[in-house]
Parts: sequence; structure tokens; C-alpha cells
Amino acid sequence: MNLNKVFLTIIYIFLFIIVLSVILLLFLNKEIHKPLEVSDDIVLEVKKGANSEQIFQLLKKYNLVQSRIKYNYLVYAKGSEYLPKYGQYLIPKNSSLNSILDIFNSGESIEYKITIPEGLTTRKILEIVSKDKVLKGLINQDYIDNEGDFLPETYFFSYGYSRNSLLERMKKKLNKVIDDEWNKRDSSLPYKSKYEVLVIASLIESEASLDQERKLIASVFINRLRKNMRLQSDPTVKYGLEKLHKLKIKTIRKSHLKIDHPWNTYTRNGLPITPICNPGKKSIIAALNPVNSDYLYFVADKKGGHFFAKTLKEHNKNINYTKKNTLSKLNDNRTIFFSNNDLPLSKPKNK
Repeated sequence: MNLNKVFLTIIYIFLFIIVLSVILLLFLNKEIHKPLEVSDDIVLEVKKGANSEQIFQLLKKYNLVQSRIKYNYLVYAKGSEYLPKYGQYLIPKNSSLNSILDIFNSGESIEYKITIPEGLTTRKILEIVSKDKVLKGLINQDYIDNEGDFLPETYFFSYGYSRNSLLERMKKKLNKVIDDEWNKRDSSLPYKSKYEVLVIASLIESEASLDQERKLIASVFINRLRKNMRLQSDPTVKYGLEKLHKLKIKTIRKSHLKIDHPWNTYTRNGLPITPICNPGKKSIIAALNPVNSDYLYFVADKKGGHFFAKTLKEHNKNINYTKKNTLSKLNDNRTIFFSNNDLPLSKPKNK
């Protein structure tokens, strides 16, 4: 009889433990899915290599969890598939503890962006990258003197992304664009290598303000190369003087054109020894896809475009026209983009 009572007591205790455990599990499940009382979105940073205890302390710091039992239960319930990734995460207001850990586990951290404008020198690009407060690490010094290595564009990255990793992405993107366009090029173009394409693209980028003109400017450079004429591009003069003599030149003067250096296309035949900037995709495409024209000259029209000419005589007329007329006078019925010289093309439309 006593044994039966003992046996029954054990059963009752066992059942009580089971019921209590079920109640506790139901309670914990309800708690981990319950929206937390956080009125605003917050940003949490999971450090690289953070363990479970460090993440608990992070959540506790922001009053997102106080109970270690609740937190440990949730981590245990998620099992081996729970592998939180480091980064900065946006936690929406009223998130549950379960959804917060899911966010950490997803690796979908906050995405940042950096925009590199077309036509900058490598040194200026490296300055922009070095000043970004989200990117990490020191820049590899080997990049400094490699002009034209990077494709200007908007790049997205997560917190903790390294500066060198970003720069490598920019290099690979540039190489892909050139490779794709190189494979589609006209074989008659006077390029000996992809690097020469990059050099011409940098000249186009430095000369063109209007997308409509890029391929026409490209045709002028191509035509000059074919005729063994000097390219006579002012930006090459400016680039060389600023690079070699640490000058800041706002206006190119005639005296500047006579100072010989490896980038001066007034004193030397052929291409400058390197690109003079980092050209964008449109200029690279233009360099490999110039329009067919007989133009050999162009001069700025004071409105962002250029007047183009086939002969030096026509070119001088365009120069005199821009010198003698004010900007308002230039807004007449003449084409914005070309001189009135038997144009092979229709006037481009403004976008």
C-alpha cells in the first residue's frame, strides 16, 4: 500500500513537471515572439566574431532583453542554423526578440553607398574613399599612381567593408566594361591594346560635358590618330603640369601648351603615356564606338557643347565666332553642338 502511494506520488510529480514545463515553454514562446516596447527603429552593431554572450549583452544594453533564460532558450531553439553575422543592422520598432535574432542570422545588414563621379583622377578618388567613415582599413599605396584603374559609379556595401575591397571591385568593374566593349569593337580602330582605349576614353571624359557629343569627340581623336596628327587636347596639358609640378591650373594658357611633358598632346605625337582621369562607362563605350565623321577639330561653344570642324579654316571661324559673340548671342538658331558645315549627322536632341 505504501509502495502504491509512493508510485502515485512519483507519477503526480512527473506529470506536474511535464505540465509546468509545457506552461513554461508556452510562456517562453509567447515572450520571444511578443513585440518589444521599442518606440523607434534602432541600429545595432554586431562585432566581428561576437559570441552568444556578447550578443546577449548588446541586447541587454538596449533593453531588448533582460532574461538570460529567455535568450538562451531562443538560441537553443534555433539550433545550429543560427549563425549571426557581423555588421550594422536596422531593427524596426516593436520587433520581437525572435525577429531580431533572425535579422542577425540573415546577414542583411544596413547597406551604405559611395558615389564616385566620372573624370576624377585616381588621387581624388582615393581621397573620397579614405574619408568615408563606414569603410574600414588603410588604402593600399600601390593604387596611388595607377591612373584610370577605377570605374566611376555608385557602389553599395555593408558596414565594415574594407577600402581595398571596394577599390578592387571598382577595378574589376572597369575591366569588365572594357572587355565587353572591346569584343564588339570595329577591328579597323587604331588601338593596339585595351589600355589605349582607356587613355582615349579619359580624354573624351575630360572634354565632353554632353552625352550626345562623346562619340563625335571620339571620332575627332580617331581621325587625328589615323592621320598622324597631334591630338592637341587641353586637358592633357593641364593634367601633366598639375601632376609633375603640383600646380593648380584653372585656365590653360598658350604658354602652357609649349611646356613639354609626357602628357602634352600639343608637343608630342600619339597618346599621352597614361590616362588623365578615370573615365565613366559612356566614355569607354564612345572610345570603342565612335561615329563616322570627317571632323578633325572642335572648340567649346560656351554652353557646355562644342562646334566641330573638318578643316583648320572652319575651325578658326568657329573660334572667332565664339570669341566675338556673347553667350546670349550664341543662343541663336545655330546648332548648339556643331558648326554649320555640311553636317553628316542630325542635330542631337537634348535629354
